[in-house]
Amino acid sequence: MRVCSSSFFLIRDPVSVPASRERLGRLIRKWEVRTDDSRLALDTVISELVTNAVRHTTGAMITIGVHANLDLRRLLIEVYDDSQAMPRRQVAGPDAEAGRGMFLVERLALAHGAEHTPRGKKVWAVVALPQQPLTRRQLLLHPHWAARAVIRRLASPRRPPRPRRPPCPPRPPRPPRPPAPAASGAR
Repeated sequence: MRVCSSSFFLIRDPVSVPASRERLGRLIRKWEVRTDDSRLALDTVISELVTNAVRHTTGAMITIGVHANLDLRRLLIEVYDDSQAMPRRQVAGPDAEAGRGMFLVERLALAHGAEHTPRGKKVWAVVALPQQPLTRRQLLLHPHWAARAVIRRLASPRRPPRPRRPPCPPRPPRPPRPPAPAASGAR
């Protein structure tokens, strides 16, 4: 079973929201998890969970846990904070700027929930991942998986190769600067 897991701390500040997305992206690249279309869902879910923690808790820190089970094609995001108040879905008006966070999490996640912890609460969501590439070990232990992967690859439509960008032309040399005027000491 291929499982990757990590956690990190963030300060309870609005700048933590983009920082959490960036950290999640780094973990996904480090673990070599393919995200394809699910990247937008992952970014939205972590943004909404962290935003709720930043807005509705009083503690100085929040903890984010990220757990990827590549065999089950699931990614679990957990956000821990010091508040005992459980999140609830609000009905937002058409012009409201807030109140849609839990609705978005509900729609984008396979499962989500909240649980009390000894120090506050944990709010979590599970997001689906696309089919992951097979590892060498899996190919050696299960050769029939390799055959299926080859058949899937041959049956899928091919993407056209990306066009190469031409190299940038060299910059023209800058004209020489005019000499600075001499400062006169007498008035």
